[in-house]
Amino acid sequence: MLIKLTKNQQKILQILKSINQEITAQELYIKLRESKLKIGLATVYRTLNTLHLKGFVQERNSLNGESLYSLISDKHHHTHHFNCINCGESFLLKQKLCPVDDMFNQWCSSQNFKLYYHTLEFFGICEACQEKEFS
Repeated sequence: MLIKLTKNQQKILQILKSINQEITAQELYIKLRESKLKIGLATVYRTLNTLHLKGFVQERNSLNGESLYSLISDKHHHTHHFNCINCGESFLLKQKLCPVDDMFNQWCSSQNFKLYYHTLEFFGICEACQEKEFS
């Protein structure tokens, strides 16, 4: 099935692919404006929502409640983060190890469910904050 994308959708996907990391809608809006695309912030949010629903973009909430967006890759359908509840930093777990992959894949197959991505969040105190606490 061929999905036709608008100019705004194509540009947002292009930027997400080029930065290859999470970004807020506001940061994305600034990058779009820097590339001379005349687009409003509300349109950026609507476009991100549409791309999310179509399975192109994943959304994750930071500790402060802000949405972070990134491209869904064919190679890596999940992200795992360690979140420091003290400083608010979020660290991506680089390993592609996932304790729920097999379970999800089996369930999705049995339910005829198309899985785009999943997230797994761990909350605690990062190394830097632990060192500050004990120094």
